[in-house]
Amino acid sequence: MTHENSVALLTQFVKAHLERLVLLREFRKTVDDPYFKSALSFTIEDTQEAIARASSRLRQLGEIATSKISDETSEKLLRQGSTRRTPADKIRFVHKGLVMQMAWYDTYVKALRDDPDTQATLVALAEQARLRLERWENMMDELKVSPDKSV
Repeated sequence: MTHENSVALLTQFVKAHLERLVLLREFRKTVDDPYFKSALSFTIEDTQEAIARASSRLRQLGEIATSKISDETSEKLLRQGSTRRTPADKIRFVHKGLVMQMAWYDTYVKALRDDPDTQATLVALAEQARLRLERWENMMDELKVSPDKSV
């Protein structure tokens, strides 16, 4: 993968995580369950760290990380999130996002073999995301929320 491809991938990563951050913060405002709210807070912290690390790598590559996110994409994600009325639906929605995030890492980390520094950054973030997904699934078990209901 070329330098330009690494930059494009990291830029896409930052943008997607910024959009996700908006949704997670909205969910945190609307939930009452302290366990769920705490899990959201930790997920928000992980998302902020991922943005910071990817942005730092972009700067190392000589690029400025753009923090501009598409209003259209953010609105679409917020609309999707707003249709999740119950805490269980919100938990499932975030879970599906974490699962999709892991699939993204599985696909793109392999594509970065020509850029070992960016690859190492994403490998570390993938491990952090894997742990967050594991903790999220533990919370789902404790709260008796099945991931199987349609999201």
